[in-house]
Amino acid sequence: MKNKKAFWIAGIVSGIVICWVLFFYVLFPKERKITITFGMFAGNQWDVPNDNCYKIIDEAIAEFEAEYPNVKIKYVSGILKEDYSEWISEHALKGELPDVFMVLPADFNTFSSVGLLKNLDSFISSDESFDSSAYYRGCYEAGELESKQYALPYESVPTLMFVNQTLLKKEEIPFSDEHWTWDDFYEICTKLTKDTDGDGRIDQFGVYNYSWQHSVYSNGADLFSDDGKECKLMSNPIQNAILFSRKIKQLSGYQSPGSDDFDTGRIAFRPMKFSEFRTYKPYPYKINKYFNFQWDCTRLPGGPDGGNMTYVDNLLIGISNKTQHSELAWKFLKMLTYHEETQKKLLQYSQGVSPLKKVTNSVDTEKALEESMGEDSGVRISLLNDVLEHTAKTEKFRNYDTVINYLDGELLKLFAEESDFDEGMQKIKKNIDKMLNE
Repeated sequence: MKNKKAFWIAGIVSGIVICWVLFFYVLFPKERKITITFGMFAGNQWDVPNDNCYKIIDEAIAEFEAEYPNVKIKYVSGILKEDYSEWISEHALKGELPDVFMVLPADFNTFSSVGLLKNLDSFISSDESFDSSAYYRGCYEAGELESKQYALPYESVPTLMFVNQTLLKKEEIPFSDEHWTWDDFYEICTKLTKDTDGDGRIDQFGVYNYSWQHSVYSNGADLFSDDGKECKLMSNPIQNAILFSRKIKQLSGYQSPGSDDFDTGRIAFRPMKFSEFRTYKPYPYKINKYFNFQWDCTRLPGGPDGGNMTYVDNLLIGISNKTQHSELAWKFLKMLTYHEETQKKLLQYSQGVSPLKKVTNSVDTEKALEESMGEDSGVRISLLNDVLEHTAKTEKFRNYDTVINYLDGELLKLFAEESDFDEGMQKIKKNIDKMLNE
């Protein structure tokens, strides 16, 4: 009898203990207040006006906090983009890195290399509600380093070629953008570049702001080896691309066209980021400049070794490697970058497009563009989808931006000099290889 009584007492005690365990480990966490910090900057990545930079984030936070009542998302407002990288670095040194934070393209290689960003692979593989194929492949891979995913794309901006249709019609030059090539591009630019008023100076141009990087992207060339230790400057695809860009530059001699020439309709082509085009088109102070010509947009002309590919700029968001709230941070990251309703607001409140295929390639996106830019904007959803499906490879290693800036400056000097081109290229490659292996 005593044994039976002891058994029941032990059972009751065990039940009480189990209830307390359930309360503290299952119910209590849902009530316990948790703060998730978020790092962001004012404005946007592409240096175009944006008065609604906080609206998308605030609405996403409100929705997340409604779904998780015990969670509070906090961020510091007013940080300028030019100060943001330093702000993140300072907080990392203090051990105060936000749980979730925006990552500028120029910072991704460094932040992922030095361990500031959490490897997301375990979240991605275990989350059945997440499918990486929902993103455009090139946009998704922008957050990848050495086959590991460290960030997800939040907003994407492709570079497109804008075309002055009025000038082409005036000069009676037919234009088809169906798989157009460097040869097509050069031929049209040659016909358009001339002195129209007889004063001895060129005042009409084929293209403005076309760089060697545009030709490298559209020729499908890799500028560096996969490990970032060697520059492929002397490879045929790179050589062809750089020589072509020099050839285009030489058309106008020493008279370089400016943005005013484009604004007043004296230039046929201009590579431009989609974000810049979206701010050009609707602003009242720009309307007067564009009232006298119609323009369209298309892909960049394709080189012989590649296709009509272009570079896509991606604003990324990642999770701190030191966060104490990994699961909640992952859920909030998905709210910003994977949640379709959040991503749809990019067209309404920002200047980029969604890296999610289903959002960008949709009727809603087409309507949003027409409302903000007009039916004659020249931007077609089919074009955006095609460009995002065929993006140039994003090269990633820690000192990538330093090397690119050096290469850009050296090539500009080489274009202006009369010295031996091959010898100059060999010298640049030697210096870059040294930089890559320091």
